Amino acid sequence: MSKFIQFNVTNSAAVSPLGPISPVLINVEDITTFVATGATGANAKTLVINLSGRYARAAAATGIPGRILTLSFSTSVAGAVNPTVVTGQPNPFVEALVAAMSQDVPSGVAVYQLGNDQSTAAAAPNGVQMYIRTAVFS
Repeated sequence: MSKFIQFNVTNSAAVSPLGPISPVLINVEDITTFVATGATGANAKTLVINLSGRYARAAAATGIPGRILTLSFSTSVAGAVNPTVVTGQPNPFVEALVAAMSQDVPSGVAVYQLGNDQSTAAAAPNGVQMYIRTAVFS
């Protein structure tokens, strides 16, 4: 099992000092729960990851970042283009997280990797590549 998961946030429109790919590294042991949100079809999609351990905070310390990591997804590296998922199919965001958590990598760092969305448009019959658009700690 991997020790850490690297989430590569991709945004080619990022303004300096941010780069087009910004990695976020999370210890697997600190992930307590996760859930994908967003309706089927081409709607906004997120993966909400609850964290504990070094990310935990006192209940009274509201407004201090660090307990929930929310990832949003896009099929464009330059803007927010909602990926398509289909009812009855495995959720690609959860599947990618489970795969990253269970990888046995020599470095101990697994990379969260997304494939194509589940759209079947004529222009992209095998779907469109998905990317992590934003990563927000709250």
